[in-house]
This record gives sequence, C-alpha cells and structure tokens, in this order.
Amino acid sequence: MSRLRNFLILSLSIVLTFVFIACSGSLKSGTSNLNEPRFQEYLALPDLTGAGLGYSNANEHGWYEVFTDDFNASELDTSIWAYSPQSYRTKTQNAKHPEYTSYWCPDMVTINNGNLEIRAVQDDNYACSSDPSNPHPGRFTGGIETRFAIRDENGEIKTQSTIFEQAFGYFESRVKFPNEEGLWSAFWLQSDTQGHVGHNGEDGTEIDVYESAFIKHPSYMGHALLWDGYGEHQGLSDYRNDFSAISKNFYDDYHTFALKWTPYCYVFYTDGIPTWVSDDGGVSKVKQFLRLTVEIDEGDGWGPHAQKIGKFKSTGSVFLVDYVKVYQNLNYSEFEKTIDDFK
Repeated sequence: MSRLRNFLILSLSIVLTFVFIACSGSLKSGTSNLNEPRFQEYLALPDLTGAGLGYSNANEHGWYEVFTDDFNASELDTSIWAYSPQSYRTKTQNAKHPEYTSYWCPDMVTINNGNLEIRAVQDDNYACSSDPSNPHPGRFTGGIETRFAIRDENGEIKTQSTIFEQAFGYFESRVKFPNEEGLWSAFWLQSDTQGHVGHNGEDGTEIDVYESAFIKHPSYMGHALLWDGYGEHQGLSDYRNDFSAISKNFYDDYHTFALKWTPYCYVFYTDGIPTWVSDDGGVSKVKQFLRLTVEIDEGDGWGPHAQKIGKFKSTGSVFLVDYVKVYQNLNYSEFEKTIDDFK
C-alpha cells in the first residue's frame, strides 16, 4: 500500500507541477528547470517510510530522521534552537524615521497551543528583556535558529556557536504566514561561510526554502539561493511560482514547505509539489544551520523578490510554525566538505 500511495502522490505532483508551469504569470523569475532531463530523477519527494531516528535506523532508501520539533512543549527547546540574537536586524532607510529600524527580540517568540509563534510590533519606547536597560523606539521582531550568536550594538557577530548544522538532507516545515503588509516570514538555511567570496556557492549558500513576500499576490510563492556574500560579488538565483490556476491562497491556512538538498541539486516543494529545482552557484557542500524568522520592511514598503509589500503597521498578525522535520541520507555523507577544502 505504501508504494501505491507514493506512486499516486508522485503522479498527482507531476500533474500539478505541469499545471502551474503552464499557468505561471508575470511575476515569474528565473527558470523552473523542472523539465530538464538531468534533474528528473531528483524531483520526487523522499520516501521516508520506516525512516527511524539516527543513522542506524535508516530505511531501505538510506533516509533517517535527525530531529523533529512539533512545538508541543511549554517553551522553546534550547537543546535544538536559539533565539535570533538581540541586535539591529535592518536599519531605517529614512533618517527622519529612526523607528523604522527593526531589531531581533526574543520576547517576540513564544510557544502556544502546539505552535511556535513569532510576532512583530512597533513601539515608541520598548525595552527587550535581553536588553532591559535600553528602551528605544523601533520595530521588534523575532526568529529562531540552530545557531547561538551574540552581536554587538551594530549588529556584528562577536561570538557564535552552532547547535545543529547539516549538509544535504530533507528539511520540512508546516507554517501559517503572518497576514499583514510590510513583513514576511521565511524558512531558510544559512552558512557561516556564505560571505566568503570564491568557489561560488559550494562553500556556503543562503537557501531560502520560502519567503512569504507576496501579500499583494497571495497565489505566488518564492524561493532563492544567494552566495558569495551580500555585496558586489553576490550571486543570486530566485524563482517565483504562480498557483492561481489551482486557486491556492497562501495566506488562508497552514502550508508545507520543504527542501531536498542533494549533492547534485536543490529541489523545493510547496505542499508536496516540486516547484523549483536548481544547481545555480554550484550546490553547497558544507554544513548549514536552520532559521525561521519574521522580517520587516525598512520603511520603504519593499520586500524580497522585488515585491512591493507595503509599510508595516503593527496590527498584531502572528507567524505560526506547526513543526520542523529534518532527515538525512546515508548516501550523501561522502560528498560533504569543510571550509578547509576551499582554499
């Protein structure tokens, strides 16, 4: 029965994939690559049937569970996660409006009713609990990541340590977007070495499994890859998908977003459908950590994917995360590298 079920799921995914490719609208960017012959064998969702916890409990396809967090505890599991550190997140683009500067603040992250909740607020005189002696105006938001970092007052990292990182594997999260202009949520993987220029993205790539920057076009969804830092040498590849042909609204309920990161390509999934496959920049071969965040516009009303998202007004919308799941495959370990391999 499991093989029949997997076959039916794959068949439905292929049909829906061609539907959205045929009906993609004007917001599409990049190339889907889903029809390229060299990627065909990688498009299917991994068969995780019988994949137990730890490499000794791998299933017949080599998949095993690394960790799952369904956020059913009363507080954040700090053996897996850390709060995005108190610091500047983005500085205002308008000197007359210092309150447009946004800050990470762990107060914005809570767990309720089996969900991770991340809020964003604007306040004229707020003192985050991680810096109670320094109240100031601004926009306060939050995130969690599998890296612990301390930043200085300018937002530069002073010290950091990784709680969990992994090269390759399958990463999945079920979320409900914050339904508000001026902000977006994201599920992404990052590397401490992404800012190194050279070797393209093989020594570290920002992998945006999704970014919810399409509140004005709610049937669209975007993925992105960034490498060689964020300055003049930055490499960028992104893709925007249009699901209007199947009447999907990403702001109406929970949706599932996933990444299968193989040694040969990245495959992105939206509600179980493969939506983009790419090896742009060269596939990262180094371990990377996970992030779930809420981001705010810089006072200019713009977000990622060149989207006009409006200005944040702090109406109380909440980003909800139902679960995060991570799996690894026995067959990928031989391809892993460290930064010492990239001189």
